[in-house]
Amino acid sequence: MIRLVLVDVDGTLTVDRNSYEIELSAIESLRRLEKNGIKVGLVSGNSYPVLRGLYTYFYFHGGLVAENGCIVYYNELVRVCEPIDKSLAEKFSKIFNVISSWQNEFKCCDLSFTPPTLSDKMIEWAKNMGLYIKSSGYAIHISKSQTGKGIGVRKLIELHNINKSEVLGIGDSSTDIEFFEEVGIKVAVGNSDEEVKKVANYVTLNNSGKGVVEIVDKILKGELDGRN
Repeated sequence: MIRLVLVDVDGTLTVDRNSYEIELSAIESLRRLEKNGIKVGLVSGNSYPVLRGLYTYFYFHGGLVAENGCIVYYNELVRVCEPIDKSLAEKFSKIFNVISSWQNEFKCCDLSFTPPTLSDKMIEWAKNMGLYIKSSGYAIHISKSQTGKGIGVRKLIELHNINKSEVLGIGDSSTDIEFFEEVGIKVAVGNSDEEVKKVANYVTLNNSGKGVVEIVDKILKGELDGRN
């Protein structure tokens, strides 16, 4: 029985992976889940203020995981990662000629930059600084956490006091693989990274937000059981 659905934002709730436009039909579908007693939560690399705003106005009730697993909210706010020196944002952007996200001002543990293309020199720089670096396809992320979204998802499920087998996750990028390891049913939208599709129980026929609509229909029809 699915009691909680956790959804990535960028590339999953948007109209496509190269867009920041929210697919409104996906939000409508997820609210149908809430009306049927299945809570919905958000999991993202975005900052807590951004996710909390979306979460509140989408009218979801399953909590959220922000900053790639470092910040968790469900009736209480929990930080599960070590804070990062935010002055590194300016240093990194100058060294590698990338744009520091406007959200970095509101973050405490995970800094992000665009464009999202990683280089060997960036990886070596992060390693020498004792940091971890990855790309979501939307942005480069730097933090002190090696575990990614998984640590935050694990904490959120703990706060719900439910079993991971009762949780379904939907994502699209390589940063969602750690997230998928913590849920019972793994769903990749149709335009996901290939490595995400390989670990998913289901891959939707439709892309991004339309894929979310597709999987919600299956949930409400009782067609998901966690098997390929």
